Amino acid sequence: MNQIPGILYADEDFTTWLIVGASRGIGLEFVRQLLAKGERIIATVREPWASHASGLWGQAGSDHGRCQMYICDILSEESIIKFVNQIAAIPNLKIDYVVINAGVLRYPNRSTELSFDEFAFHLHTNTIGPIITAQKLLQTNIPIGTIVFMSSDSGSQGNFREMEDGFAAYAASKSALNMAVRHMAAELKRKDDDTIILAIHPGEVATDMANINLPWEVQGIITPEESVTKMMNVIQSKGLQHSGTFWTWENKLYPW
Repeated sequence: MNQIPGILYADEDFTTWLIVGASRGIGLEFVRQLLAKGERIIATVREPWASHASGLWGQAGSDHGRCQMYICDILSEESIIKFVNQIAAIPNLKIDYVVINAGVLRYPNRSTELSFDEFAFHLHTNTIGPIITAQKLLQTNIPIGTIVFMSSDSGSQGNFREMEDGFAAYAASKSALNMAVRHMAAELKRKDDDTIILAIHPGEVATDMANINLPWEVQGIITPEESVTKMMNVIQSKGLQHSGTFWTWENKLYPW
């Protein structure tokens, strides 16, 4: 990775965002909108997506080096640690917002049919990887304002979506993520750590991951652009008193 330019240092007047899982869909849209706003971005992709993502970001931000790309595979603790160590070595780095967007949906994944490996894959990608990534970031000396986990209405136990046939492993992984997020927020409060921890439902977003044939009609499909625009407003509106809460892209509290 090339040398991080001075604009990513904490003594500059800007906002720095870390987008984990930024090669496509919602993550890539975060990068596009943040570049358009003149913000500074550290973004991660998995190895297979590196050349694809580098080309896209280069067109938008190479003139000022406003987006720096790293390899981070959230299915590998070794990869997570390597990435975190790399950015922890940047002098005076401060991260205002972390968005952990990496996730997967392999449809169908019914409880009565799915394999051990399929269930484990959803849990590793949607729950364990995101939580360990946040944990390793929090264990550094990098000041972090807010960490946002991309959740889903499918993971709500208070508003169970019975019509979602074939979503068992996905929903369970998001529900487990939600519980771990609540515990993380509570643990940080006990330590007097002011990092804000949030979960957010992005809406029914038209992305590659959502491009599947479902036996029910999905209501209110929105574009990645609309989802990210509204989520950024939600994320930036929350303070320490909101840590450990679950929101929608429409800035509505959602039941755990």
